[in-house]
Amino acid sequence: MKYNISDLLDTYLDESVDLDGSTPLSSAAIKELTMSKITQEGLRKTPRQIECITQRHIRKLLARSLLIAAIIVSLFCLTAFAIKFSLSMRDAARIDMGISAGTPIPEWTEYNDVENTAEEPKDVQVTLMSTMCAEERLYAYIAISPVPEQIAAILAENSSPEYEWDLSGMSTAGCTFHTEQTSYDPETQTALVKVFVRGEELRQIEQVELTLELTHNLKPEERYGPIVIPVTQSQTISIPVDIPVENTKAHFEAAWGLRPEMPDVPDYVSEGRITQIAICAGYIEVELETPSLSQWAIESNAEQVEIHVDPEMPLAPGMEDIKGRFIRSKFRISWDFSVDEALQGASVNYKDGTSDVIDEIPRDFAGIWSQPSGTTPDTVYEGKHRYQFTPKQAFDLSAAESITIDGTKYFFPTIMEEIDS
Repeated sequence: MKYNISDLLDTYLDESVDLDGSTPLSSAAIKELTMSKITQEGLRKTPRQIECITQRHIRKLLARSLLIAAIIVSLFCLTAFAIKFSLSMRDAARIDMGISAGTPIPEWTEYNDVENTAEEPKDVQVTLMSTMCAEERLYAYIAISPVPEQIAAILAENSSPEYEWDLSGMSTAGCTFHTEQTSYDPETQTALVKVFVRGEELRQIEQVELTLELTHNLKPEERYGPIVIPVTQSQTISIPVDIPVENTKAHFEAAWGLRPEMPDVPDYVSEGRITQIAICAGYIEVELETPSLSQWAIESNAEQVEIHVDPEMPLAPGMEDIKGRFIRSKFRISWDFSVDEALQGASVNYKDGTSDVIDEIPRDFAGIWSQPSGTTPDTVYEGKHRYQFTPKQAFDLSAAESITIDGTKYFFPTIMEEIDS
């Protein structure tokens, strides 16, 4: 309870003051009133006890101050730990994608990791760390914790079905995907998972929504998501070319593979041409024009090949046109071999005088040149093909100068020239 100084005069009634005598305002009276008040509250103490109470109060204040200071220090430590974790994961993502920390390419985007990007329980952290978008390619690095260290060790091998990273749902039906664990921090039990999505649909959308899944022996064990990944802008530089490509009996035989009873196909030459080369941060693409399916079938004598089928063997729905399926398959696969041969030994050349042989650049897939997912079959059968080479790490377009194919160097336009045109 608070008191005003004037309250001490409440007991004074006399209109005169005897300065020689004892007054209610004397030190003795004040002490008596004070002790009386303490008695009323049941806290009558001796001066020594009052001093002890004061010392305990000081100690409590000091302890409280130390506790507050400790909390503040711990918050700073947690902040510093979070910053250290964030930088560690970001560095790991950059290294995996071959991105320079000092001069990252425009297609590389890093995100704020203060809040979860997925609606997960508080003890689960799912954070979108960074992305790299390139036309029909999207790479997303996602930090997930906690992931036990022994499980993370199996996931890091990316070769055992015991534990695998998978996607249980993705908003882009026309795209394919690949997942792998690229880094792990045992101190925070955090795994860095790379999700690679590819498909033409990425050219028309602004974001991809997906759910990551941890599987155990091919069965779902944990789900993380949904996670929304923005699809950002990217750049492409391209050049028109005229490079001949031949399709021959050797390519037909390669397309036949190890099947028995290889038909006796006569020698033939079907001519195609690479008409354009493009490069972006995520891949190199060549456009190939060939004869149509029907024309090639005549040139290669594929129509003359006899297909023997056991008449008693039941055929699945849609498999009745075995001859047509055979011709379409050999058309596509034989031209795949033709393109691989025409581009063998091709190299990407950089402005600093260095170059990389494309066949030797690290990649995620076994094939070197492949037709992108979502390719329309009718377009291919008309004789219009696209082939892409997808490196494991990103290309820096500002450093790319040219591409050499069969000894001829084809120079890329600068990025500004491509934009202006």
